[in-house]
Amino acid sequence: MKKLILAGAIASAFALTATPTFAQTDSDVTVPAQNVSALVTILNNATADTSPEQLEADLAAAISEMCSDCTPEQIDAMMNDVVAAIGADSPFIANFLAAMVAAGVDSDAVTLAAITAGVDATTASEATAAGPADGTPTPTPTVPAIAAVPTTTVPQGAGGTGGDAGISEVGN
Repeated sequence: MKKLILAGAIASAFALTATPTFAQTDSDVTVPAQNVSALVTILNNATADTSPEQLEADLAAAISEMCSDCTPEQIDAMMNDVVAAIGADSPFIANFLAAMVAAGVDSDAVTLAAITAGVDATTASEATAAGPADGTPTPTPTVPAIAAVPTTTVPQGAGGTGGDAGISEVGN
């Protein structure tokens, strides 16, 4: 009888104990490792002599090959893998973010995934807000012309303006 009571007490203790749960990304979502390694290879092979345009074009081609219609979970997984490989403060992280937008990934999703992965919020928002991804120039707003209003000159001592020679002008 004592064993039954002891077993019941232990079982109820386990049943009432809440085990901690942590926020984790869905483990079913994967981005092919060879494609992420291709991105990391492109970023690791970039030098100071590599033009940002060429780097972003190479990255955009690899991202487009990886997923033509990425889900937010795939974007998060890709971002976490790349940031883990090159670091959140890498000088090439802005190029990677801009390339994701150029590859057709939603800029808001890229910004959110970058910030969640530890990239500085300013860096993430500036890199993804660089303008239209299709290369069309941003139209210059037209400003209407402002016409100059003619002014009349008031001779010294004419009064009425409160300015020229003070409030009480002599000779008036």
